[in-house]
Amino acid sequence: MPNNTGRRTPAQQSSNHTAALALVEQGFSIFPAGPDKRPLVKSWQVKATDDAAQIVRWWTKWPDAMPALPTGKTNGVAVLDVDQHGDKDGDAALRDLGHDTDKLSPVWVTTPSGGRHILFRWPDGMGNSAAGLPAGVDVRGQGGYVIAPGAANGKGAYKLSSGSLSDDLPDWPKALLPRLKAPEHGEAQPTGLPFSTIVDALMALPNDGDEYAQRDDWLRIGMALHAETGGDEDGRLAFHEWSALHGSYDMDHTDAAWDSFKSEKGVTGNTMIAEAELHGWRDLSLLDDCWTDDELAEADDDWKEGLDPDTLALIYPPEARLRFLSPTDCQHMPARQYVVKGLLGERDIAAVVGAPGAGKSLLAPYLGYAVARGEEVFGLRTRQGGVMYIAAEDAHGMRARVQALHNQYGDADQFLLVDGVSDLLAKDSEDRKELRRTVKDKRPALIIIDTLAVAFPGLEENEAKAMGAVVAVAKSLTKWGAAVVLVHHDTKAGDGLPRGHSLLNGALDLSLHLKRSGTLVGVRPTKNRNGSTDQEMAFSVGTIQLGEDEDGDPITAAICEEEDTGNLPTRGKPLPASSKAALDILTDLLRDRQSIPKSDWRSACLARDAVSAADKADDRGKAFRRALEELARRDLYLTRGDEIRLTTAPEVLLGDDDV
Repeated sequence: MPNNTGRRTPAQQSSNHTAALALVEQGFSIFPAGPDKRPLVKSWQVKATDDAAQIVRWWTKWPDAMPALPTGKTNGVAVLDVDQHGDKDGDAALRDLGHDTDKLSPVWVTTPSGGRHILFRWPDGMGNSAAGLPAGVDVRGQGGYVIAPGAANGKGAYKLSSGSLSDDLPDWPKALLPRLKAPEHGEAQPTGLPFSTIVDALMALPNDGDEYAQRDDWLRIGMALHAETGGDEDGRLAFHEWSALHGSYDMDHTDAAWDSFKSEKGVTGNTMIAEAELHGWRDLSLLDDCWTDDELAEADDDWKEGLDPDTLALIYPPEARLRFLSPTDCQHMPARQYVVKGLLGERDIAAVVGAPGAGKSLLAPYLGYAVARGEEVFGLRTRQGGVMYIAAEDAHGMRARVQALHNQYGDADQFLLVDGVSDLLAKDSEDRKELRRTVKDKRPALIIIDTLAVAFPGLEENEAKAMGAVVAVAKSLTKWGAAVVLVHHDTKAGDGLPRGHSLLNGALDLSLHLKRSGTLVGVRPTKNRNGSTDQEMAFSVGTIQLGEDEDGDPITAAICEEEDTGNLPTRGKPLPASSKAALDILTDLLRDRQSIPKSDWRSACLARDAVSAADKADDRGKAFRRALEELARRDLYLTRGDEIRLTTAPEVLLGDDDV
């Protein structure tokens, strides 16, 4: 018995899941739809699947979901949707035309509202237009879908009342074929660009918010696509896919709009291309690869000057520049997807910062590998997606670390180590162009650049303009949804801020500061727009044996191992300047060695003013002893006889970014 809450009972949830699995077992591709019958996945036309494992994942995430069945080419099914509610009586309308709805097809489904879905074999080329058919009768063909039999919601169930979906379906009745739209005279000439380019430009228009929520804006894009495709079914399907990105998507309204489009107001495929370019889209078939950003902007201006005022107003409407959102608008805007829940969201700019030896180049690939596998990291959920790890500094060393992650956690086919990047700063950089092309093609969820200093050679870090260029490049890589993480040094003061001009820190959505405490490394967000900065993580350095060299000696690689944060010391006052200077000197001396004589350390400290600027040698010696005592209290070095070393050896923790 239906409940009155609009929510499904546990029995209905089980029924939906069972129905979904039964459909894929029969070879049908489906996708999940919500209680309002709207798709729960974007681009459902291409994501519909008969993969049982994906069905389990979807219904684990959305246990209330109803299975939806794409019509048209995907499943070879077309549906005559006969409404039976309100002032619509499709059954009576068909009987008035002399059709017995009980005998049109042996396979039909009763809907919760009392209507029915009558199933036929899909006629090649038929879309969702019901032109020429009576009110209360709709068509579901290419680009459409229906809720599948066996589904249930708070209003009732979709019951297979006759036959089976696996039955041999009859042909669509010729008398009920929708009337073809008469061709328009004087239709706009298409651009001649490949259909894939047109669709790519269309999908670059952000239709998941308010930018195209106004009906006129939405219609203008539909008109452009219609003019470009001549109103064919491929164009209709693309219009549905783009329209479905918005929360207000309605399949019937979209079909009605498509069927109403005519060539007017000078709207053509060029309109859509120009709008896409305003949002940063570029296609290499349209532009010379060697143009700089300034030249592209100049070309855009030249192109605008050649447009008449009416067309210019259509393509570049003034209201598109600013967005004015009411509280209700804000409430109904969809939430951003996370990459790492509570830390990193899609299109974020983030940084992993720390002192030399803090383990930045261990933590970063560990986070990326977790995202590629869709597994929790430090107790936080990740959303599985592609990862590009740009090893600008030490690709050879990073290959070993990725191999260690593979040996420890298994394969991650969505993790890509990018070797060969040497310059992302120069406007004419081939590295930058190729990287953007690949990001556009593969649409990763996460891009990690290790390190900022090497990937942007010659960068004047303390200059606002230079650091602004870094931020601009990072933001350009987020265009297709990826979050970008920069591996970078912190300031000499060890305050957790990224080194260089404050513009970088201001642009960050997340900054993770690494601080080594003995054998452990603490990780704390110093800035976090997705959650709290009070959370803390910890890891230590493990070692994985990868094999043996030609002499039979083991080949090892370091790996990040999560630890209990309870073992971290409470963060108190920062090291005094003299102690910090002494520790830095020791780290420098130990870069190529396991340990050094304590006397070498003392001599180096006494020779530099950073530990003490006193004139007398005795005063410098006292300053060195005080620094030693402070470092010993914090367990930052060990002694064995006259030999001294760091608590954690630098060559283990150091990535080449820190050398």
